[in-house]
Amino acid sequence: MEHQYINVEEANNRIPLFESGLLEKLCEEEKVELIEMAFKQPGKKAEGGIVMGKSGLSKLQQASIFEGLSEDVLQNLLSYSVIRSVEAEEKIVKHGDKVEFLYFIIEGTVKVFRSSPEGKEAPISMLKAGDTFMESAIFMDGVSPVSAETLKRSKLLLIPVDIIKQQVSKGGPLCINVLRIITQRYKNAMQQIESIVTKVPFDRLGYYFLRLRMEQDPDTLNIDLHCQKSMIANYLGMKPETFSRTLKKLKEIGIGVSYKYITLSEGDVLCRFCDKDIISSCPRYGTLKCSQTSVSIRG
Repeated sequence: MEHQYINVEEANNRIPLFESGLLEKLCEEEKVELIEMAFKQPGKKAEGGIVMGKSGLSKLQQASIFEGLSEDVLQNLLSYSVIRSVEAEEKIVKHGDKVEFLYFIIEGTVKVFRSSPEGKEAPISMLKAGDTFMESAIFMDGVSPVSAETLKRSKLLLIPVDIIKQQVSKGGPLCINVLRIITQRYKNAMQQIESIVTKVPFDRLGYYFLRLRMEQDPDTLNIDLHCQKSMIANYLGMKPETFSRTLKKLKEIGIGVSYKYITLSEGDVLCRFCDKDIISSCPRYGTLKCSQTSVSIRG
């Protein structure tokens, strides 16, 4: 991975650093005030660091890990951090590595997985811009229980674990955010295990698409897949031929899948896959728009 160096003289001419939709072309909006990155050793505060204006900090505060942090606390974390560009299919962390950073995905996609000595992979999660990984290492022995690899070219913000620990030990929003993210990952893992063991492929894939929709926008008819279909099949424990047959069955009920997107024919076409875990966070539940309000929810 390579450091990204931004010279302040070039600040007005550089391309947007953050993916549109996450931070809304932050560099273009903030101009020189945005980010000045000094080429430095991660974890050591140095003159130049990552310095961000109020608008940039406000947008970062929308991410789960930074929610509720004051501008001063967030700026302090950034001053110890570095940004790295990572090519596609590059290992970021290997199982058993000493974890030195909490990683925030500025843009791109990262898969987190375990692998056997024979090289067979068991996907755990597929993360997108705005997500973080290696949070659990903060409370463990500092050794990564998983591996992480980019699925496409990505930009990552690396925040030293020691700096995160210092702030977490004080309590407050960052501590709550880290615990909330770890808890959600645990819940997702339990749902994933249950789905593979108890659901037939049709229900398993439909449930996965419903979860994606809930994460992105409960009202959207177009859902971003974030990764290749082969990766989704592997994540759901399905053979390629089973996955293809299941996609055809879903198409018959109005769920189309292209290279990058899922397209729904109707707003409630995925509601048949709803369960108690999902419905509790659905803004439609209990309203006239909810097709499941008067129906017994599975699970």
